[in-house]
Amino acid sequence: MEKLTNEKVAFEETDSTNRFKIIAYWGDESDARIELYKDGIIYKEFYYPAYKIFNLAAHFENIVSGELNSDDSGYRVAGSTGLGGCIMPVNKKGRSDE
Repeated sequence: MEKLTNEKVAFEETDSTNRFKIIAYWGDESDARIELYKDGIIYKEFYYPAYKIFNLAAHFENIVSGELNSDDSGYRVAGSTGLGGCIMPVNKKGRSDE
């Protein structure tokens, strides 16, 4: 995945078991780049709207629980709009409109 223009770390969180870690990077783009590690190895990498990334930190334990149950429930909690909608991670190979 490509780095963002002027990329810097927005936050880094580790779950209570120290098995999962999330790092969010933001830059000049409207989307942030997210890396999810499991047991020290990149497990998932995706883009997420930069204005909403701190919800990923706030609901990281929910995300970990969902990953352990092989479902996206944690991302749904973190991405809830409060109006019945949800913002989900976007997997992209590059920054272009593919």
